[in-house]
Parts: sequence; structure tokens; C-alpha cells
Amino acid sequence: MELTKRNLLFVYDVLLHKKIQRAGHELLCSAISLADRRFWLYPRTPEIEQIMQEHVKHN
Repeated sequence: MELTKRNLLFVYDVLLHKKIQRAGHELLCSAISLADRRFWLYPRTPEIEQIMQEHVKHN
């Protein structure tokens, strides 16, 4: 499998990150961007995209 940015989800929203974690999805890594912002990296899956869409809809 080729790994590209399209296969990854960079999450900068703490609440979204917590929702994804509670749903049991595996975190690839946590880091701090060059702009000094923490982010969490997840594989882009239909399940995680659904959580993200629901989060955006309710916030």
C-alpha cells in the first residue's frame, strides 16, 4: 500500500481527537507542527471520516 497525504487525517481539534480515540481507532502518531500546534495523525478510514462529519455537524 502506498502511503500518501490522501491516506492520512491530520487532526488539530482536541475534541475530535478524543471522539476518535473513544471510538477505538488507532493513533499513528502525535506531533507538534512547524506552526507550534499539536496534531494527531490517523489513517483516513470511512469510520473516522464519519466521526469527523458528525463532529463538524454538531459543533
